[in-house]
Amino acid sequence: MKNVKFIFLFAMAGLFTLSCTHDDCDCDEPTPQESETQVPLKIASDSVLVAQGNAFAMKLFAVTNAQNPNDENLVISPLSLNMALAMVWNGAGGDTKTAIQTAMGMDDYAPESVNDYFKTLREGLTATDAENTQLALANSIWYQPEFPVKQPFIDLNMQYYNALVQQLDFSRADACDILNAWCSDNTNGLIDDMFQPPIQEDVVMYLINALYFKSVWADSLAFDPEKTFDTYFYPNGYQQEHISVKMMHQTNDFQYFEDETLQLLTIPYGNGAFTMSFLLPKANVSFTEMLTALNAPNYWNNCLNSRYLRENYDVYIPKFKVRYDTGTKLIPILTELGMGVAFSSSADFSGISEVPTCISQVQQKTYIDVNEQGTEAAAVTVIGMVTTSVAHPQFYANRPFLFVIQEESTDAVLFMGKINKPAYE
Repeated sequence: MKNVKFIFLFAMAGLFTLSCTHDDCDCDEPTPQESETQVPLKIASDSVLVAQGNAFAMKLFAVTNAQNPNDENLVISPLSLNMALAMVWNGAGGDTKTAIQTAMGMDDYAPESVNDYFKTLREGLTATDAENTQLALANSIWYQPEFPVKQPFIDLNMQYYNALVQQLDFSRADACDILNAWCSDNTNGLIDDMFQPPIQEDVVMYLINALYFKSVWADSLAFDPEKTFDTYFYPNGYQQEHISVKMMHQTNDFQYFEDETLQLLTIPYGNGAFTMSFLLPKANVSFTEMLTALNAPNYWNNCLNSRYLRENYDVYIPKFKVRYDTGTKLIPILTELGMGVAFSSSADFSGISEVPTCISQVQQKTYIDVNEQGTEAAAVTVIGMVTTSVAHPQFYANRPFLFVIQEESTDAVLFMGKINKPAYE
């Protein structure tokens, strides 16, 4: 289906209840019942990090949307991307570390706070509403056997992100199969083609996050398949162009908000720990204008906090199933968000290895299925690292080369040249 843009934001405040939202929160240990509906944040600053993560999500989606054709479906997972970035950020230094942290929307926080926040999310989200919801977050790091990886980098990512760390010769014929099997195993088979052979020969490391979510609508809020009907969807607003869709319908009580810019409707899953919010721009407001409003400070949170129970409300939502692949788009997007240095030869990832490296690939594949019973969704984010100066075991001049003849004490250059077609007679 064309023009369904959906924000896949498990890290956003609208999708789970936080147990601490103010600095004066007592942050008591949750009761067993509370733990099923809350992600217990251990320090008050965690709630600020959530807000910053939400701001990152909105900014990321706005930039991604701006770089997509108008008729393309778009599904991204800011949480999956942010967690993958956090792992590689643990090996960054200097301006590179600052740039990644800024792009992640987590300025001015010590590494311990950021890592502890992601650990809290990883452990808390997967334990929330286990009766109705399957949610899995998995991380892994794969590297070439001859690539020297620093142990503190490995230890950090194992401790906070529960990352599987594995050596893998990427030149093996089955290397892509091994990586794809891990992605498939951690997304319930939904994403099994993340890697395509051959792997670029200078890749020395992959950092991967996999996210899987499946849940049913809350009791009494499931859609009756008998009420689903065929109708039209208008990709360009109420213009002549239209496509056929399966439209779900029900009349019920929903959390709702509207202003001059948008309508917001929230449908809970399971016991209410997770929800899905639908944001529809008003008839005289474009989708881009709505995104601009959502990026204004505090606007999104104000929308959520202003919701009220709208009773006996008619709701029509199309069924949709989308697969999306960012391809190479995330690098220019993250560059626009201030992370450009991480993709250049001046990148500082000295926390990973003494061998100079930079990020060569940031890619995400997502899947979502929204139907009468609930939602199933998955995301895999891959960050690829390459060396920026490779130490070769031998000097084998079998390609064009430069020569320089100089006087050593003065460095005065006497001759220099390029040999492109060597010949000797």
